[in-house]
Amino acid sequence: MIDMLYIHPEYRGKGIGSKLVRHVESLCKTEKLFTSTNQSNLPMQGLLNKLGYVPSSFIDNLDEGDPEVVYSKRIKEDR
Repeated sequence: MIDMLYIHPEYRGKGIGSKLVRHVESLCKTEKLFTSTNQSNLPMQGLLNKLGYVPSSFIDNLDEGDPEVVYSKRIKEDR
């Protein structure tokens, strides 16, 4: 589970987020990797979609009026 990913605004859009997520994927020892973001966080959703993550579920009431979207990606096929 990727718990938190934050890129300083000055460095966003330079591929750092993609590199960090790919590095975590390379360390992942399970079949799937999960992360989540608020439904309002369109930049993070765009990054996750670009990297092949798919929405898996929603969690309501963590942030009132802004559901948490849980994403997953199959990392290893033969586990």
